Amino acid sequence: MKKLIAMALVACLATSATADDKPDAKKKRAGNRAAGVWMAENLGKALQKVELTAEQKEKWSEAKKGFVAQMDELKAAGLTNELKKKRTEAQKEARDAGAKGKELAAKLKEGFSEEEQALFAKQQKATKAFRVAVAGMLTPEQMKALPEQVQKQMTTAQKNGQGKGKGKGKRKGKKKNDA
Repeated sequence: MKKLIAMALVACLATSATADDKPDAKKKRAGNRAAGVWMAENLGKALQKVELTAEQKEKWSEAKKGFVAQMDELKAAGLTNELKKKRTEAQKEARDAGAKGKELAAKLKEGFSEEEQALFAKQQKATKAFRVAVAGMLTPEQMKALPEQVQKQMTTAQKNGQGKGKGKGKRKGKKKNDA
């Protein structure tokens, strides 16, 4: 009888010890993410709803690798999760206060050093380039098959695409007169 009670006690202790050893799911998930991978994975999930060709899958893979590499570089340069959270909170507060456009941009610069602001600018540029690359490889039918939020992000990225209309081709054919 004593042996049976002892074995039951040991089984109870072993069960509670293993249950306590499991990490929180949130901590485990956050620790396993590389910089930028989560964003690419979310977009990848949205792209699963459309049929990508082999060529599109190759382009997607290249764009994803390039984006993740850029985000890893930014993380190594000092763009930490804490810094991103601080900026997100500042953005939320500014929007709740009714700030838009230039006023919002000015409020987001407050409390951040020039180096941090440069990191945020590089992050935004990398994100925009990633979205432009992905949107550029999709057909109009595929774009319509994406969830509404992703469609909005992609079309906005395409409209404001890199290098479009920013000083290129201005004054073409016109020359200044020296005399």
